[in-house]
Amino acid sequence: MSSSPPFYVLLAHSSLSSAPSAALSNTLGHPVIQYHYADDSPLSLLPTHPDEHILVLNYSNDGPKPTVQSISPTLSVVGLKTEEAPGASVADETGTRNDTMFIIETSDNDHLLSSSHGDRKSGHAIIAQFKHRNQVLRKALQYPNDQGKASSATAQPPIQGSPTTSQPSS
Repeated sequence: MSSSPPFYVLLAHSSLSSAPSAALSNTLGHPVIQYHYADDSPLSLLPTHPDEHILVLNYSNDGPKPTVQSISPTLSVVGLKTEEAPGASVADETGTRNDTMFIIETSDNDHLLSSSHGDRKSGHAIIAQFKHRNQVLRKALQYPNDQGKASSATAQPPIQGSPTTSQPSS
C-alpha cells in the first residue's frame, strides 16, 4: 500500500437479535477515532465504561491489507470494506487526500447473551435464530481471510480440465 489510508472511517452495525433474514445495516455511523501507535501503552485501549466498544484498525502503508479486531466481548468485526466516498473530492481543495472510506462491519450479541433461559420460543424460531447466528459467526471467522474475494472483479476463471466443485442438483 503506497498511498495514504482512506480519509473516512464508518461503521455498519447489525445485531444478532434482529430477524434471521436481516443483512448488515445500511445505516452508517461515525466512530470516535483515537490514534494508537506501536510504542503506546496498550492500557490506553481498555474501555473506560461498560458500554464502550473498542475496535483496533491495523493499517500500515507498506504492510499487508488493513484488518480490524474488536477487544469488546459483545462486539464482533465481520468485515472491512473500502469504498468510494461520494462527494468527498469536492470537499478536498488540495486534491491530495485519499477520498475513499473504510466501512467496518460489526455485529453484537448483547440481547441474546442477556436473555433469560426461562424464555420459551417455538422450535422454528430457535432453528431460525441458530442458523442466523451461525451465518454471522461464519462471516466473522472468515474475516479477514476472505477480504476482497467476493467482490473481486479480477478473479481468474477455472483452468480448463482442472477439477471443480459443484453442488448436487435437487
